[in-house]
Amino acid sequence: MKKLLIGLLMVFVVLGVAPHRTDAEEAVQIKINGELRNFSPGGKLVSGRTMLPVRYIVEDPAVGGEALWDPNGRKVTINCADNQFVFVIDSCKAQFNGREVTLDVAPFIYQGRTFLPLRFFAEQIGATVGWKARQNMVLINFGQSPRVMGYFYYGTPEELDHPSLTDVIFRWLETDGEGNLFYEYWNDAGGAARRHAALDRARQNGLKTHASVMLMGWDAAGRDKLHSLLSDPQNRQRLIANLTAHALQFGYDGINIDLEGIPAEDRDNFSRFMKELAGALRAHDLTLSAAAPAKVAGSSWHAGFDYTAVGQAVDYLIIMAYDYSTSKPGPSAPIYWLEDATRYALSCVPREKVILGIGTYGRDWNLDRGTRTTFYQSNLDNLLKSPYPQAWGFDLNSYTPYIDYQDQNGRQHRVWYENNVSLGEKYAVAVENNLPGISFWRLTGAFNDFFRVLGE
Repeated sequence: MKKLLIGLLMVFVVLGVAPHRTDAEEAVQIKINGELRNFSPGGKLVSGRTMLPVRYIVEDPAVGGEALWDPNGRKVTINCADNQFVFVIDSCKAQFNGREVTLDVAPFIYQGRTFLPLRFFAEQIGATVGWKARQNMVLINFGQSPRVMGYFYYGTPEELDHPSLTDVIFRWLETDGEGNLFYEYWNDAGGAARRHAALDRARQNGLKTHASVMLMGWDAAGRDKLHSLLSDPQNRQRLIANLTAHALQFGYDGINIDLEGIPAEDRDNFSRFMKELAGALRAHDLTLSAAAPAKVAGSSWHAGFDYTAVGQAVDYLIIMAYDYSTSKPGPSAPIYWLEDATRYALSCVPREKVILGIGTYGRDWNLDRGTRTTFYQSNLDNLLKSPYPQAWGFDLNSYTPYIDYQDQNGRQHRVWYENNVSLGEKYAVAVENNLPGISFWRLTGAFNDFFRVLGE
């Protein structure tokens, strides 16, 4: 029986739905602007939607509205934030500012209280909503419109049509040890047209655009280039001038720095470079963001990246909370590590600057050979259609789904990937900590479930 229950749990979480809960487990906790609200009766889960007694949310100090009950029509009228809602008991038809809308779950009466669909109501009045599955908790933040920043890398203009996007970071520039600037890809005869098409699509969709420049120091040659760039004031100034001119020429809203594997001896040089770049960009009203390696308290990793100093210079510090497991099989972003990385960032950098970076890919580990390949939505689609024997599971410790299978040569594989359950829990970390937004690597190949989480 125990094995059967565990198996059912795995099926539920892999498919992206919550396991069935008993009546005792249905009580839903509510946090509003980071503060836990103690409601009695509490919220209830109905068909995957959180229902809450109307007066608890409407009359909460964060909302400041009023609810009017019509016993004859069995309907509730809510006025708040210059909006009006009309809900009818046991009906999925409601009105929002005079327009008819269809609800997933109908309002109902329980223990003398009228329960309404929380997410629909909260989002209509400008709240950010998250779901923390491990604690059966809804997170609601009022007063901000979070950024969703997607990295564009070898992509297509159509990828910029996702309605949840607010910013796009074009990762197509690179530099060298002297601070020269050139395109990493699309640098052939037709490259300019492809870049312009992507930029035009982003601007047509109202997205903020950022030009990202990279230089990787993961090998000896890369570290030498980084040291040459950062330790020489002339090379730093050359890159600053090139980036500023490039942003102005092509009309970007900001610059994103993605220098990785910075040598420990260049820690102060990198911080100095970021401060100098910030001054140059702000003179033209351009924003500065930096891709930061995820760090946790007490770790000696990434000694060349000073969170505090860089955090003072940038407008946004994007925490790359992925690639946790690189040398041996394991999840890319276990939830406990992602939470630790977020806490560390907030201990060094003002909250309003911290952007949580989420990985929207997985890794396929060949356990017999000890090798790995990156796993995207297309790989998941192909695996689902393949004849290879598969066993699906969900690791509750890291809160990550996985797939075990044998390939055509009989070799054993384990795929660690992400679904809407694991991604929703990561998004909830950003909401619970009231961060100004999230970013994700990357648009191309991202799991469909990521956009499902954003859409819901």
